[in-house]
Amino acid sequence: MIKVANRSKVLNRTRDRRKKNISSRRSHSLVRVTERDNITEYRLPNNLKVLLLPNNSAPVVTVLVLFKVGSRNEAVGFTGATHFLEHMLFKGTKKHNAEKGNGIDELLTQVGAYWNATTWFDRTSYFEVVPSEYLELCLSLEADRMRNLRLRQEDRDSEMSVVRNELERGENHPDEALEKELYAIAFREHPYHHPTIGWRCDVEGVPMERLREFYDTFYWPGNATLVIVGDFKAEAALPMVDKYFGQLKSAPRPIPPVYTIEPPQEGERRFEIQRAGDLPRVWIGYHIPEADHKDTYTLSAIRHILGGTFERSSRLYRSLIDSGIACDAFARHCDLRDPGLFIVGAMLNPGVAISQAEDILHAELNKLAQENVSPDELKRAQIANRKTTILAKAEPSSVAFMLGEAESKADWHWLIDYDDKFDAVTVADIKEAAAKYFVKGNRTVGQFIPRQQQLEQLIKDVQENDGKPQGTATKEKKKDAQSKGKKAQLELGKPLDYIVPQVKVKKPQPPATQFAKRVEKKVLSNGITLLLMHNPGTQSVGLTGLIKAGKYFSYNKNSNLGDLMIELLPKGSADYDKMAIAQALENMGIPGGLDFSIDNFRVSFGTHLVSSDLKEYCRLLADILRNPSFAEDELSKTKIEWQARFQEAMNNTKMLAWNKLRQIIYLPQHPYYEKPFAEELQELPLVIRANISSLHKESFSPASMIISLVGDIDLDQAAKIFESYLGDWKGNSPLAIDVPKAGLPVRPERVEIEVADKQSADVVIGHPSHLRRTNPDFYAAKLANAVLGQDTITSRLGQIVREKAGLTYGIYSSFSDTAYGEAPWSVTLSVNPSNVEQALGLVKRVLDDYHKKGINEEELKKETGRAVGSFKVGLASSLGIAKALSEFEFLGLGAAALDVITDQYLAVTKKAANEAVQRYMHPDKAMTVIAGTLKKK
Repeated sequence: MIKVANRSKVLNRTRDRRKKNISSRRSHSLVRVTERDNITEYRLPNNLKVLLLPNNSAPVVTVLVLFKVGSRNEAVGFTGATHFLEHMLFKGTKKHNAEKGNGIDELLTQVGAYWNATTWFDRTSYFEVVPSEYLELCLSLEADRMRNLRLRQEDRDSEMSVVRNELERGENHPDEALEKELYAIAFREHPYHHPTIGWRCDVEGVPMERLREFYDTFYWPGNATLVIVGDFKAEAALPMVDKYFGQLKSAPRPIPPVYTIEPPQEGERRFEIQRAGDLPRVWIGYHIPEADHKDTYTLSAIRHILGGTFERSSRLYRSLIDSGIACDAFARHCDLRDPGLFIVGAMLNPGVAISQAEDILHAELNKLAQENVSPDELKRAQIANRKTTILAKAEPSSVAFMLGEAESKADWHWLIDYDDKFDAVTVADIKEAAAKYFVKGNRTVGQFIPRQQQLEQLIKDVQENDGKPQGTATKEKKKDAQSKGKKAQLELGKPLDYIVPQVKVKKPQPPATQFAKRVEKKVLSNGITLLLMHNPGTQSVGLTGLIKAGKYFSYNKNSNLGDLMIELLPKGSADYDKMAIAQALENMGIPGGLDFSIDNFRVSFGTHLVSSDLKEYCRLLADILRNPSFAEDELSKTKIEWQARFQEAMNNTKMLAWNKLRQIIYLPQHPYYEKPFAEELQELPLVIRANISSLHKESFSPASMIISLVGDIDLDQAAKIFESYLGDWKGNSPLAIDVPKAGLPVRPERVEIEVADKQSADVVIGHPSHLRRTNPDFYAAKLANAVLGQDTITSRLGQIVREKAGLTYGIYSSFSDTAYGEAPWSVTLSVNPSNVEQALGLVKRVLDDYHKKGINEEELKKETGRAVGSFKVGLASSLGIAKALSEFEFLGLGAAALDVITDQYLAVTKKAANEAVQRYMHPDKAMTVIAGTLKKK
């Protein structure tokens, strides 16, 4: 018998526990503001806006913090400050920094996160995509750097040259130079005048005090939005948000508003950029209203109707590309927080006058102002827009980015209302808006005029400046390299000091999905392999396909055959002409959904599509695969486009460097050998339709075809669709692949390629590698390479050449296609031409040190965690799963191999990884190619 007093205590304790449980569920200070479309908005007392959107389709979560500060908040003297600060926010806080081994990069590397940051006119965004068990880690890191950034002069100094190299890389490309100049001329008073990356002198000269002042002005909770999308429960996430962000103070003073208004333009403005380059270009920009304006949706519809290169039924494609005038065309609707620009542009085919393309662009815009678009044309744009939204929502991280962009332009409700307002656009609205905005006095016209416009002269320049293997550097360069190497050695100290995580994060949990059990494999009577997997809840499917029909099957023939074959596939078939194919795809919201790619061994295709469109998509796909027309007129047009591409390639430092490397590490008869671009260009006219048809017939065998479908659809129904359209396709037996061995170079050699007017040089160092995907030490080799150079910040090469020396924006090491072995292992980087010798000296030191000392246990643990986590993150969408299924089947591994990847990585030992370094990486025999403006003026 229990006494009353004791009974009272028991009841009281029970009540206390209930109160505690209720309190724990509500133990946060966030106030719920509103909810729409499963998105809930909350606010903290410090005025941080929080948006939550649970999505349990994959065990992955995206955390994004958007600050409403961009280049529109800058002024002369500190342009580029927002972007510079973006870099500095990875340098650490007092609590989390590289010296402690617990900086943001060190921690996120261990869990396989995909993380980065981006800066634009109106915002700066920081994001992480991680296995869902690391939500709290991301929240803690983002809250810490929001107000506790450790801004140090030494970090500013090393990062300045990194940012400058990023700027220089952009200046290498005519399109980026045109865009920067277009905004600078179109906007005279509003800060959209300034490029996001900043003017070079400001990037080089901005003092630490100015950056700190900028940080302390704009980086506050009330100027930010936190977005969480993915696999989480709100009742668990909200206390975490309060724990880390709730303790942050409100801004001590109001965020300074941007009050400058760009006055109306009072006449056409024009500019020219003249420098060494590939092809002429013309861009035209028109002032338009801010994003939160009723005309935004009409202008967006106009953009759809004008289209461009990848929308083959669009107006600009037909008038500029299909006519042979241009090899690239586009329309861009830049909807910004303040009035922005509507831009149209074209890159011309060789020999075409800029004025001809400009006249066509003006005519297309005038036509919109003078004639009604057809109701069908507008309806197609509206259907495509709706389906694009459905497809974007199929990948949770995409929704997070869309919400962030909406917050920067207006607010998240703007995104939710967008499709309805787009659907309300009328034919009359389009005519009215075109007449209002596309007028001569409101436009700015920019032209890029290459100094070497004649193709013959460009070929001659490339051939004359294409250096021969030198064996070693000249005496002068040796001396220079040694002196700069000593300087770097003094700066970095001896031995090389690498940072490894000191704070360990629990390894990611393996994916819960058992692919071997969930994937249905069906082989049709003609040998087509179908891999089908149900993934409900998205209204969409991810579809990928592989055919064993790569460049290997034509490497000893005309080098253009494979590329031209896959370019022509979606340009006409027995039942559909090019425009019918294009219109059907645009109605599905996937204008590029049947574009094919080709590599050494595969012809690939893949897309996300709305589930209800699968039958129509398969009908198109089947006719294109089985009955391509390879029409003579389309072949002629495509040859013109490819002539332009080769002209681009002969002015692209990265492409030139890779092209040359393949020539000096492989014999001409090897499948991986690549002919010089000038030689490939000379072969282009020799390709005839019969050659392409013959290659298609020989290599496109249904028995070598794999199709993977993952998503929100009945699998039996899907199998019947594929069977009905592809089941009776007959073809040749699959061709065999036998890649010959490629020996290592006898000794290292160096080649320099001079390319005029380039602010950044590209360096490629490499040699053939025997690594194959089916080798028992494949995972050991992958982890060994990851330690060396998978990541430009946390890997060994990045830590020394980028983070400490500040010589490059990006440096990586990688194994190329490992399906059959013998592909290159390489180290690539970009660098200012004046820093080439110092960078190469540091790369050599890192490679020599790695070869001598090998990997350590801490690095192996870090990269194992990264590999497991990134595999999980990569399977966050139906399309990602479909890609993995197709590739593993192609390699002969099957879906079951996906279930043991985690075990394979965890089984790698330090000894195995170090043996892989010695077996597959031979920097002492690697060839080096440098392309850029290297000669001193």
